[in-house]
Amino acid sequence: MTNFSLGKPMQIGGEEVVVVRDVLGAMQTDKASETFSMVEPKGADGRPAIYVSENDLARLREDYPGMKVYGLWQLMFHNNAIRFGSPLVAFPLSTPRESQGLYLLLEGDIDSPEGIVSSGEYAGGFIVDNYDIDVEKASFIDVDLDLLKLPRQPAYTRLELSQKLRAENKRRWLVVGSMCALIAVGAAATNYGLQTIYKSRMADYSTKRSLIDELDGRVRALAAERLIKRPDDAVMLGQLFHLFELYPNATTPAVNDDVKIGFAGTHILITPKKAQVDPATAMKGVASTLQPDLSYRLTIEAPSENDADVGVTQ
Repeated sequence: MTNFSLGKPMQIGGEEVVVVRDVLGAMQTDKASETFSMVEPKGADGRPAIYVSENDLARLREDYPGMKVYGLWQLMFHNNAIRFGSPLVAFPLSTPRESQGLYLLLEGDIDSPEGIVSSGEYAGGFIVDNYDIDVEKASFIDVDLDLLKLPRQPAYTRLELSQKLRAENKRRWLVVGSMCALIAVGAAATNYGLQTIYKSRMADYSTKRSLIDELDGRVRALAAERLIKRPDDAVMLGQLFHLFELYPNATTPAVNDDVKIGFAGTHILITPKKAQVDPATAMKGVASTLQPDLSYRLTIEAPSENDADVGVTQ
């Protein structure tokens, strides 16, 4: 076993630390007036909470500033170095081992940490206030210093724990504030992006809506002008055919804008000069006017649907 130098720097787990006395369960009478700080809460296996004297911590902070401090029993429990099964578990600090060291006293279930009732220091083979216990029959702890691992958290005074807790809370709030700020910035960026997309889509929608309205207007205009039934201009074509049989050289004059010319309107033709026959006397639906040059100005109206007689009158 490697000898421990309690209260002095030593190398454990690749780090220079200080190991100090700590207590479990009821304290010795000479320690009752001291102030203790808890370094480990009560374990799930029933082990009592572990405490360290704040006086010892304050002294070590002055002697070794910045160096981490751990309790001896805290270190032993963390490394599972304690063997139960005896009313007394001892950690020797000198040779012979029963001459000086630290102990754990168990009652009831001596095979479990739940049986620990007190801890303290023995010297000269005896325990103060309990001379009936034979230290030589204790279960002694034997560890290799090079194989030990450090607990997650070292010992702190209550003031240090309070300051550490405030610092951690401040750090957490800073993290929360940073996350909230990040979320706010992200939300603003997302909102701006969505607003930009919305405006772009609305502009596109307005353009397409205008185009749709324009096309609807064209459709309505075309629907108003569309023919209900197929036009039948056979009668008018027959009249024109017979007219050009009489006067193949008939021409169309220039007409005013208020005169509608077409198969659905009025046809105006001029016969050659000195026409020998008045078409109005030879054809139905034709009105004629004799002009000074002895030509006829012919007006052919669209025939009625009941007018079946088309052609030259006999």
